[in-house]
Amino acid sequence: MSSDLFFFPPTSIRSPYYNLAVEESIALHLASLGLVGGIRLWVNPRSIILGLSEDPKKNIKPSVLENFLKTDISARKPNPNAVYIARRASGGGTVYHSPTGNINYSIYVNLDKRKELFAVRDSYDILLRIVARALAKQDIGASPKGKSDLAMEESGILRKISGNAQFRKKNCIVQHGTLILKKELIGEVSDLLLHPPEEPDYRKERSHSDFLTALPSSFSTQQFQKDLFREFADYLGVKTNMENPDFSFFGRGFSTFRKVVLKESEIIRRRKYESLPFILNREIPT
Repeated sequence: MSSDLFFFPPTSIRSPYYNLAVEESIALHLASLGLVGGIRLWVNPRSIILGLSEDPKKNIKPSVLENFLKTDISARKPNPNAVYIARRASGGGTVYHSPTGNINYSIYVNLDKRKELFAVRDSYDILLRIVARALAKQDIGASPKGKSDLAMEESGILRKISGNAQFRKKNCIVQHGTLILKKELIGEVSDLLLHPPEEPDYRKERSHSDFLTALPSSFSTQQFQKDLFREFADYLGVKTNMENPDFSFFGRGFSTFRKVVLKESEIIRRRKYESLPFILNREIPT
């Protein structure tokens, strides 16, 4: 590979099961193939994503669960009218994604190269501040709050713009998060999700509509991905230009890594992420 650092740009919309399987597959192979880290930006179809230990009945409205059980989750092309339910490898709460209402980002780091990230609390603080610095390039003042949120002030009131979670496999840390782009998504959250069984202190029992907010309409996803990659590269001490094809996950330099990741992700997707026992009860078929 021509670089130790990769950038995985947004692609056409795939199922949440595909996206989550790719997350895990990258973690399984990043360190063993000698990479230092990577950044990914991605979108899901309309999807409710459970944290690893979350109970769907305590987080999702009953009618939404009933409709999901009638959905063909193995279809290659997502149904734009469906609301999918998936379970991710990381902990944390339940979130809602939509193709236009939010953007997801992932940060991958080889823990052998960055031992200061071993402590969970320290790792959240370090990686959240990288994201905050990228947002600051667009004059967006966000700061870490709670265990793993980014929040910004509106009229002196703290509101959440980003939730984050982590998992670790094979000496790779994966921290993924979501940024709310449109306030319309918040209305959908209220329609689909119950009030969470656990909440950070700064939420103060506020409803979804009172607690969440969106980034300003001036926010540019294109600019953010450049700034996030640059800030991450600076943290790792890698000199980079994102426009250089050497850094692209889809470039020649990452052909071996890409083939291994995508092949493994198909196995994981079918065996785990598309499995109803895993989605509903965290049971992985043997």
